[in-house]
Amino acid sequence: MKRIVVVLLLLVVGCASEPRPPISAALNDLDAALERALQVSSLTEKPVRTPGKWWCELGEGQAFQLGFTAPARDPRATVVAVAELWRREGLLVQMDRTQHATRPEVIVRGRLIEMSVHGFPERGTVWIAGNTACLDGEVPPAWRDV
Repeated sequence: MKRIVVVLLLLVVGCASEPRPPISAALNDLDAALERALQVSSLTEKPVRTPGKWWCELGEGQAFQLGFTAPARDPRATVVAVAELWRREGLLVQMDRTQHATRPEVIVRGRLIEMSVHGFPERGTVWIAGNTACLDGEVPPAWRDV
């Protein structure tokens, strides 16, 4: 019994002491994941890239968001294609409304990021976006002016 308690204690301490990744790792994950999502989309024009800060509670580090809006041949098909990609990549699906008639959407979560894809069939557009977790560390040069 004593050994089990010691092993459990070591596991808890070991997991608790794992260092948090830097914000640069989350930004790299977000950039790459959204780029893959854009590649499987049925976009008809170059997407508008909109980066920004993401809200963090005081003392939790910093976070960023990134979104893309573009016309799509079939917004519903884009939502389905992106959802399938994210499932294959092992992301946790938090909401799946791919079959919704007027607002198909999917929200997923990864280790350092969360993302969503929203179809607007009435407008013929999609919005693919995500944000990072609140983390510390040096911000990569491409994100410093955000």
